Amino acid sequence: MKYKVLSILGSTGSIGQNTVDIVSNNLTKFSIYGLTAKNNVNLLLKQSYKLKPKAVAIQNKKKYKILKNELFGKRIKVFAGDDGILEVTDKSVDIVVASIVGLAGLKPTINSISKCSTLCLANKECLVSAGKFFLDKINKYNCKLLPLDSEHNAIFQLCDFKNPSIIDSITLTASGGPFRKHKLSDLKKVNLKQALKHPNWKMGKKITIDSATLMNKAFEIIEAYYLFNLSIDKINAVVHPESVIHSMVTYIDGSTTALLSDHDMKIPISYALNWPTRTNCSNVKKIDLIKLKNLTFEKPNNFLSVSLNIAKYVLKKGGSYPLVMNAANEVAVNYFLNNRIKFLDIINIVKYIIKNSTKSKINTLDDVYKADKNTRYETEEYILKKNGICK
Repeated sequence: MKYKVLSILGSTGSIGQNTVDIVSNNLTKFSIYGLTAKNNVNLLLKQSYKLKPKAVAIQNKKKYKILKNELFGKRIKVFAGDDGILEVTDKSVDIVVASIVGLAGLKPTINSISKCSTLCLANKECLVSAGKFFLDKINKYNCKLLPLDSEHNAIFQLCDFKNPSIIDSITLTASGGPFRKHKLSDLKKVNLKQALKHPNWKMGKKITIDSATLMNKAFEIIEAYYLFNLSIDKINAVVHPESVIHSMVTYIDGSTTALLSDHDMKIPISYALNWPTRTNCSNVKKIDLIKLKNLTFEKPNNFLSVSLNIAKYVLKKGGSYPLVMNAANEVAVNYFLNNRIKFLDIINIVKYIIKNSTKSKINTLDDVYKADKNTRYETEEYILKKNGICK
């Protein structure tokens, strides 16, 4: 059996580490061409010793000498900086796992599209900030796009969307975060510590706050819109506190299929790497239906519904509006994480910036970067002025 050649962009992050674990246990199936990281040179070195890639890149140029010296004599090409990341993506491979976080991942991911047959996508900005432009590239090079996010990966597994006319709707599930039972009046006194206390699992601070506002699910609605080519009114979200069902697809005959699994990212990653087949995924916990006891579903409360409504609004507006939503939210969340605004300010800031934005076209990477930069500047200026904060 011919093995598949991979490059992992962002190999030291959560998705990247899980991918490395899967590949390490299946070296007869996979071979690594390239690994890239932002700062974590020590972990990148460990991964390099284990997987023996042909090329590695560290975005932080200050770490280049460490990487170069430690890999001396290993027959591994070593690159650094943004250009170094792009060097790794210039090589043709079977699969690229795109898990660099933020806009930093946009250029190398787009560069990879023409160099691989399958793109496993974990970078949110590719679809939220550059949706149509990004998909035009995918279609131009006939690259297979497989989502790694558990909700979208579940939908992909449930239906191949070759015949979308049979689909009535899709439903993304959300944990509801720490405030799913709170009234709006309760949220006025919420502090940072409370917002960072997720009921189900530990995540990074930014995604934890997005879960508390349900912005994470709002962005997933935008991603689903581009991934599955469905009308906006066919994409739903429901609060499912147990987080066992990842997504559901409802068909026109009234039947609904659901995907259940443990909260382990190795499951969607393994599916994507092995697609269109499946293989045993070691050290993954199987669902025990007897122990589940309950599967509950709730309508998002009035506060949580706001983010979902914003997502559908910006999709209808089109152009740069989804990008504006993402950039404004990132700036607002950062201010909240630094205790410079209140929790409820986050959504209000995003709404204000969207309302006062002008639609622009996203036809090039420069369009993306320009709109993102302008939005971040305008959001920060608005926050500083409204709250009387000094820079």
